Amino acid sequence: MSNPGDPQQQRGYYGAGWSQPAPPGPGAQPSGGQPPQAGPVPPHGRQPGAGAPYAPPRPPRTPADPRRAFAPGASVTNTAGALIAVVALVLVEFVSGLFGLLGTSLVVNPFSHYGSAPSLLGGFTTGVFAAPFPFYAGAFLALAFLTPIDRRSPLPKLLLRAVLAGAAGTVALALVGVFTGSFAATSSGGSRLVIDVLTRPLQNGVPFTVMLLATATAAWLWLGRPRRARGGTPASGLPGTVRPADAVPPATVHPSQQPQQQPPAPYGQGLVRPDPRGQYGGQYGAQPPTGQQQPPVNPWGPPAPR
Repeated sequence: MSNPGDPQQQRGYYGAGWSQPAPPGPGAQPSGGQPPQAGPVPPHGRQPGAGAPYAPPRPPRTPADPRRAFAPGASVTNTAGALIAVVALVLVEFVSGLFGLLGTSLVVNPFSHYGSAPSLLGGFTTGVFAAPFPFYAGAFLALAFLTPIDRRSPLPKLLLRAVLAGAAGTVALALVGVFTGSFAATSSGGSRLVIDVLTRPLQNGVPFTVMLLATATAAWLWLGRPRRARGGTPASGLPGTVRPADAVPPATVHPSQQPQQQPPAPYGQGLVRPDPRGQYGGQYGAQPPTGQQQPPVNPWGPPAPR
């Protein structure tokens, strides 16, 4: 029987200040006689309570084989290598064209126009930047996404990739020549189309490819150099960073910091401590008086000789 004055009945099932009904048992049915209804089943490919469809995690990307000629993929390292190689090629063209411009300007005014021909400065800008721009773009895209400059690749494979990138740049020049040659063929005949599609791209693409070999090798050496940590100490695991075998580490304990050990003092002359019993003059280590007999070492043995 329940006690009507029991305060636990007034606290309810969850300990609140009002009466609450207890949850039904495992085999009990809710009021009304209707069986419980399950919630909506999520469709295939969706997680319960999630709005977006379930996407399994992507498998890790396998690294490209550095020994193959083609290694499709994009990364920061590949883009950096392609950028170094192409920018170095542009700088070589700029310096060589600048020397030619300075030499010709001694005879011809670089800002003067002669008939329909552009000025000397305009020809310099066109010959260094505008005309070979398709080669620059094609070689950069090839080195960044198809034939990257990988520092793990051997040098022969790197040179082969640079040649393929130069071929891609030459094809880009030929594609641009299709449009320019078709437009010029209306007034100059079909020979202009052959010049813009075949002869001129080969004339500019071959020396550019040779220079691209040198700049790609320089980028390969730059990317594969030993890297140093921020603190100034070389990073481990790279060439030139292994410590010599005969290197001796610096001493961690100096001789001046070692504790000095004192020789043991003879019996009776060591550390003097107070004697609580007062048998030997009130201090440990003190000698007994001359006329006083010393206590035997073994109190249960025979008396000491006099």
